[in-house]
Amino acid sequence: MTFRIGAALAVVAVSGLLLAGCSSSEPASTDSGKVAGEVTLWSYGKVQLSMTKLIEGFEKENAGATVKVIEEPGDQYFALLRAALTSGQGPDIFQMFPGGYQHQFSDYSLDLSTYIDRSEFEAVQGQFFAEKSNLDNPVYGVPLVSNMYYTLYNQEILDKAGVTKFPTDWAEVDDACKKITAAGFLCIGYGSDTGAGGFDAYQDFSYMSGATIGLSGWDGLIDGTQKYDSPKLVDQVTKWGELQTKGFTNPDVLTWRDVRTDFLGGKTAMYMTGSWDASWASDGLGDKVHAAPTPFSDKPMDVLVRLQDSGLSVSKDSKNATTAAAFTAYSISEAGQKIIAAAGGVPARTGIESDSPVNQEVLANSVTEKWKVVPMMDNFLDASVTTALRSSLNQVMAGQLTASEALKKVDQATAAVSKSDRVTYNLSGK
Repeated sequence: MTFRIGAALAVVAVSGLLLAGCSSSEPASTDSGKVAGEVTLWSYGKVQLSMTKLIEGFEKENAGATVKVIEEPGDQYFALLRAALTSGQGPDIFQMFPGGYQHQFSDYSLDLSTYIDRSEFEAVQGQFFAEKSNLDNPVYGVPLVSNMYYTLYNQEILDKAGVTKFPTDWAEVDDACKKITAAGFLCIGYGSDTGAGGFDAYQDFSYMSGATIGLSGWDGLIDGTQKYDSPKLVDQVTKWGELQTKGFTNPDVLTWRDVRTDFLGGKTAMYMTGSWDASWASDGLGDKVHAAPTPFSDKPMDVLVRLQDSGLSVSKDSKNATTAAAFTAYSISEAGQKIIAAAGGVPARTGIESDSPVNQEVLANSVTEKWKVVPMMDNFLDASVTTALRSSLNQVMAGQLTASEALKKVDQATAAVSKSDRVTYNLSGK
């Protein structure tokens, strides 16, 4: 495996040169049946340990193959990727997410159903990488993990503050945060340690909306028949924005780069994130750290946001498509999925447990507590709507917009999506 940092967007815009083109056409296979040659892989932000281990395993099994990883900044990733793929100079393999994210790159993606057996896609529930979410159609990617949105929390801080259990609704959040701030800690940390500006507020909104309007309501938000600027959702987002005005969050929610540092340093009680962060949290806090569904609801939260998520697609212009496709196949194989589990990820493949105690605890609790599992809402929105949702909610938390003003902006973005870009996912199954 070789590795480097991707080119900045400004360089691409000024020079018109894309530095991470498809690899040269080296032999795709050897006499032994193993694949060979170099392929490039673009990572969405910093490459995860699970990906590093996955590549090591693949290269060990295919001694003539090399996967060169290129880190691209998360806040510029999709713009950079589109520019590279449009010019035919993109990577062989690129990190991708299902639903609306993948839909916008379908025209640039290889149909992997001609390389991988359908049974393998079914084993990882890969239908949301398929055209119209149906494995009978072309499949443009594979999910590597079954990610969850949740809240990480430091049990030691809750104990010191006299909070006897993690909150499950707005009233309990209010009570817990009052005790935590009185004890001298920050209750909930928001920000971006990468300096990207703002945070992924659609994680919070997935819980607020999932517990309020459910999957049938999400279907309506996607097709425009359900308004974001509705009394129920305005009420939830208003309560959420009040977390900042009550002093339960840091004031610099759009610019704070120490959100992880302070959480690991035992200064912040809660941090909204997902299963991909369980490893570094456990490494830093040991058995003090736990996770639970984000408790932004009028009634006790009974929803867990979980989806066969972060995955890989192959460029249809790859000059070494056989090796690139072989890597995606290895990634979802039993061997590849066990590597992901050992690195702390939650495997997409059914029947393989994660080695992360934090993630496994949440999964076990989801069964005993009978939580309803709903997918990650942002994955099924048009990219422009996801951007509007993130930006507008960030402004609510920063005190720059009211909840109604922010949600009106998201309704406007939804209305502007063309008919050709609207995809019906029927998440509710009705």
